[in-house]
Amino acid sequence: MEVIIIEIEIMKKLQDEKIKRKVNKPEDVFNLEEVQEIKDAIQEHFLFLGLDRVNNIRNISLLGIGTSSHIEIDVKYIVRTALVTASDRVILVHNHPSNSLEPSLQDKEISNISNQLLKAFNIRLLDHIIVSENSYVSMESLKLINDKYESERTKMLDKITVIEENIKLKDEIVRLNKELKKYREMEKDTEDEYE
Repeated sequence: MEVIIIEIEIMKKLQDEKIKRKVNKPEDVFNLEEVQEIKDAIQEHFLFLGLDRVNNIRNISLLGIGTSSHIEIDVKYIVRTALVTASDRVILVHNHPSNSLEPSLQDKEISNISNQLLKAFNIRLLDHIIVSENSYVSMESLKLINDKYESERTKMLDKITVIEENIKLKDEIVRLNKELKKYREMEKDTEDEYE
């Protein structure tokens, strides 16, 4: 007899979590200490806020630091951080050192691609907030996060999903055909008994 040992790691809440921090609106995010630290930085900083189902903050991570006008963030790090921290909801935050609150094309793209990929894991992107020294803008409030957004990356995800569904359906057809064959054999045996 072979014994199989399985290691299980159980994530626990921090014991020193005395006060739960909660965010319900963009202003709450802007007022967070971590966001206040980056709002007037001379380089772009990109923060990940992982939340539970009722918007309690589970995790705040700095995902990257860029230049004075640009930051390059790979979406896989956003998804990975969401999964590792068991986040149910996510808010992205970054600063614009220029103090312009106008979302760039890249800001829109990273928000929408993140949204599509997070949805595949049943994680909701609540917002992407751009902050400056004195203010902020919510991309969700501007309706710039689109559930129907399509790009080459998201089309690939859709194709992978369709392929996975086709494989599941083919497996189900094989299983049902086996059951049908057994049923027909049982039916034939029953008919033979009565002849």
